[in-house]
Amino acid sequence: MEFQDLLRRRRMVREFKPDSIPRELLLQVLEVARHAPSAGFSQGFDFVVLDRPDEVSRFIALTQDPQFPYEHLGTPDAPPCLVIAISNRPAYLARYSQPDKERFGLQSADAWPVPYWDVDTGMAVMLVLLAAVEAGLGAWLFGLTWGEQELMRELHVPEGCRPIGVVGLGYPATGAAFDGARFRSKRRPLESMVHFGRWQDGPSQL
Repeated sequence: MEFQDLLRRRRMVREFKPDSIPRELLLQVLEVARHAPSAGFSQGFDFVVLDRPDEVSRFIALTQDPQFPYEHLGTPDAPPCLVIAISNRPAYLARYSQPDKERFGLQSADAWPVPYWDVDTGMAVMLVLLAAVEAGLGAWLFGLTWGEQELMRELHVPEGCRPIGVVGLGYPATGAAFDGARFRSKRRPLESMVHFGRWQDGPSQL
């Protein structure tokens, strides 16, 4: 599939078939994350995959926000697979403690101007979202608002690592086509977000 076509087809899918994803295909989609850029080639992103019904049910039980319950989990059209994207901060601190990087003084998290463990994990997730489209799967990225610490303990995630989001994966439900009309806003035009030389309030001259 051509890259531009891939971009146009990428959407957040929230309605799925119940069919499970073959492990081989799932690993093929996740393999692209290995090619994401990372500061110092720290590669500080990990993925916990929940692709059994009991695992998904336990995830929902731990993370269901009592004030804002899930609308698309625990339903017949929910994704059969959840991929928890975890940023591995200790991997970055360890990498920048090595002889070729220690001169930058980034051995502690407070020294980093930007938490690149989160940035890089986000870039890895973006590759996974695109790979899912190419593989004929639907993908839905959502965040955790409840139960994060308990979930991390139960999944034995090491200290210092935390989730930046969860990707729901599965085969899109028949008829779950993208309906752009339900969005009040359209995509911003390029000239409103690209600023040459300085930030401009009006449209830039592209």
